[in-house]
Amino acid sequence: MLHELRRKIYKKIRFKTWYRKAYYYHRKRRQIDDIIRAFKSPELLADRHYVRSLRRDMIRSLFKYGSYYNEYFLFGYEGRDAAYRSSFITEGIRMSFYPRMNDPKNTNLLENKFLTYKYFQNLFKRDMICIRAKAPAGGSLEESYRAFAEKHPDYIVKPIYAAFGRGVHLDSARNYASAAQAVEAYREKGAVLEELIDQGSEMAAIHSGSVNTLRVPTAVIRGENGEPEVRLFHPTLRVGLGSSVVDNFSAGGITALIDPDTGLVCSDGADKKGGRYAVHPDSGVAFRGFAIPHWEEAVAMVKEAALAVPGNHYCGWDLAWSRERGWCMVEANCTAQMGGMQIATRTGRRWELEELISKM
Repeated sequence: MLHELRRKIYKKIRFKTWYRKAYYYHRKRRQIDDIIRAFKSPELLADRHYVRSLRRDMIRSLFKYGSYYNEYFLFGYEGRDAAYRSSFITEGIRMSFYPRMNDPKNTNLLENKFLTYKYFQNLFKRDMICIRAKAPAGGSLEESYRAFAEKHPDYIVKPIYAAFGRGVHLDSARNYASAAQAVEAYREKGAVLEELIDQGSEMAAIHSGSVNTLRVPTAVIRGENGEPEVRLFHPTLRVGLGSSVVDNFSAGGITALIDPDTGLVCSDGADKKGGRYAVHPDSGVAFRGFAIPHWEEAVAMVKEAALAVPGNHYCGWDLAWSRERGWCMVEANCTAQMGGMQIATRTGRRWELEELISKM
């Protein structure tokens, strides 16, 4: 009962900037110095006056601009004026944009990974099953798993609800003595099981260890003739790093901007630790000029998807390149993060988004 009440309250306040700022301040109140140490040299850290001043400015920026402490460094706030700082869509204010762009009734459709799959099954182009938390155990659930595992003994596991790549991992039917044992393990918290994507060589070239994806945000606005028009809003390439099978930017991956007109990567890579990469450190492939295969097909796919959900004007679509099936949808994000598109070149996108909202 208490858990359900907390979820209801959270759903009502999750889009409020005061909640996000205050919650972050409370959660990170003892970690601010650790974050400073991750971005600053020992020489600067030895200057106590400098560190105190920096700490105060980070806290001020959190409450005035909504910038989380790592964003303070990733966006390059230090020494910059109010006009620069206010130009960014920070984590503290990001969620406040979505109720202005999207009908709340679509939120569950686009946050529940299995509902999204069923709605866009023709764009996913692969198999997926869902095992809900505490679902009644029995023959039908076990039979669904058994049929799926016979076709796909190795598969990817994701939480039904989650973001930032949390909880995503590879698993195999060989790790379980029976279908019943596997189902029981997934029933504890619930999960979706997805057929693996056999990544095409064109996208594997930059990092073969992960399935590299595109994040292509779309904004549906009123065109000149009053008809819906789909605009791309700073698409990015996301690639894994090292042995990680997850490309997600929030889970340690690298992001870089894509020119929406040409499909060529047009920036260096960047990560959430402040790293900058002219070339991928594992493959040596340069980010700038890297060509996204069949870019026009990816664009056509996200435009089709963007117009398929009435009342939804903004969404971030994740796509992967399959060797045999071309572009496949990975998931939809109706409250998509906007950090990567800004960190890559340290360019704030807030006023561009405001202009698009005025046309929705």
